[in-house]
Amino acid sequence: MEKTKGEVYEGIAFQFCKIATVSLIAQRFTLPVAAGCCALFYVLAMVHGKRDTRCVLRYPPLLVLLWGAVASVSLWLILRK
Repeated sequence: MEKTKGEVYEGIAFQFCKIATVSLIAQRFTLPVAAGCCALFYVLAMVHGKRDTRCVLRYPPLLVLLWGAVASVSLWLILRK
């Protein structure tokens, strides 16, 4: 059975979700990039019909808000120095 576009994008988003979680611990530029990609690919997954995820929070709109905020705040903290 072939995956839908939403399932493909959610799969990519899930990978970035894992990266963003690890990067949350590691810090520096990895975190804003990974978190931003995570949010972007969850938006794409939702646009293409995906309404759930394997990520721990399970709700893509919440993940978009969370990782979008993490990307913004972490980039601001890095650049303000």
